[in-house]
Amino acid sequence: MTPQLASAVILLRRDETGNWRFFWAKRAEAMSFLGGYRAFLGGRRDAEDSHIPVQHATDAEHAAQCVCAVREVFEEAGVLPAESSLTDTETRLAVRAELMAGHLTFAQVCAQFAVRIDARRLLPAGRWVTPVGVPRRYDTTFFVTLLDADQEPQLWPAEMVDGVWTTPADALDAWARGAVRLVPPTLHSVRSLYRWIVEGAAARADFDHLCRLLHDHPAAHGRPPEVIELAPGIAMVPVRTPTLPPATHTNCYVVGDRELVVIDPASPDPDEQERLDAYLERCVAQTGARLRAIWLTHHHPDHVGGAAYLSRRWNLPVAAHPLTAQALKGRVVVSQLLHDGDTCDLPSGSADLVPAPMRWPGWRLRAVWTPGHARGHLCFLEETTGTLLSGDMVVGLGSVLIDPDEGDMGDYLASLNRLLSLPMQLIAGGHGPALTEPYAVVERYIAHRRQREADILAALGEGCGTIAALVAAVYADTPPALRPLAARSVRAHLIKLAREGRVAWRADGSVELT
Repeated sequence: MTPQLASAVILLRRDETGNWRFFWAKRAEAMSFLGGYRAFLGGRRDAEDSHIPVQHATDAEHAAQCVCAVREVFEEAGVLPAESSLTDTETRLAVRAELMAGHLTFAQVCAQFAVRIDARRLLPAGRWVTPVGVPRRYDTTFFVTLLDADQEPQLWPAEMVDGVWTTPADALDAWARGAVRLVPPTLHSVRSLYRWIVEGAAARADFDHLCRLLHDHPAAHGRPPEVIELAPGIAMVPVRTPTLPPATHTNCYVVGDRELVVIDPASPDPDEQERLDAYLERCVAQTGARLRAIWLTHHHPDHVGGAAYLSRRWNLPVAAHPLTAQALKGRVVVSQLLHDGDTCDLPSGSADLVPAPMRWPGWRLRAVWTPGHARGHLCFLEETTGTLLSGDMVVGLGSVLIDPDEGDMGDYLASLNRLLSLPMQLIAGGHGPALTEPYAVVERYIAHRRQREADILAALGEGCGTIAALVAAVYADTPPALRPLAARSVRAHLIKLAREGRVAWRADGSVELT
């Protein structure tokens, strides 16, 4: 998937006490991509962005990215980081409304209201590419710009809500508490602003120093980040695996700072194993970390493909549910058994996890037995942050297959209901991005399975008595290549319904309502 070009803007200004604050907002929960995450203003580049003049741009690409940045800020917040005749707030917002309604193009706005975009007002703040393994990818150029005190952002509510001016310290504290969720470029940018302030460069308004800090990350130069930090001490490392589409990667998780537990080292590919290994080596070299154990959510190959290698490489014990250990015999040696409610405490040894004076209490992983997708499936709840590492119970990309040869639909629904009783703030699944509304997500999963069940019963009532006929009726919109997986799901539902006495199998293998 080729990433789409985009721009993002960090609006910056001093408050009345002289403290530096930046502006950000929350992506609307209903958005299919990263709904609920905090972000700076910005969005995709339009074709017309390449045809609007920019003063002092280094080249045509730089100019187009600057136009994209100014346009997106105007569309989303009704402010203009550029010279123009739109000095009156009411007029500016009225013009923004005309633009959003499609009655004006941004080129027409620039021409009619003498908008002069100057690249010198947009400080380069890094170029970030969305990691692999997510449904949408962007190649985003970040900028910092100072916003005049007479312009106040007023969000267009379709995409961004709850816009606020905040200090970097307050933002990092909120992230550490789980009150906000951030993607890697946002987190790094906030940390850079925090360093800019505490190192004294902000007091001098030294924006060259801020620029250096913002670029002080391997992924700030157009290379996708290999590690996504979900919360203090909880890192997601997507690795390529032979998994079911649309997913292409499985998320491995590393929890802790001085003592580390690795969850689902998933890839059988030597290059991917080496990449994960290199990250763990950096953790050891930078912080003196000690790898403590490997934990597995379940036995499927796209979750355990690198477990045997990593266990040998670091001499680590592998821990899993007894049913998972039994399923892995001959493939992975499981030397520690995890049962429902088992915990692991990981003490905090770093003073750099969160801004002073906040002190990080450490981590506690609790095993939660959640059979359904697999009989020995475990989720792991990290209790300090409320992060549920959900394996294949709930995922951020694709759907969860219940194969009756390895799982059980009744167990799966019971396990989903059990998740609703857990103190969750975030669900980080085996595939795709983390999910910020855990209870709403789980409730949607339950409703979806109940609806499938109702559709199957309705189709049976209309005379669809075979699995093939039920798949054709209930999964009519499913691509042919995925129909065999749909047939397994239908069979899993029928087994559950037969156990409940709602359907019965005939001698010829067909099904009828009871």
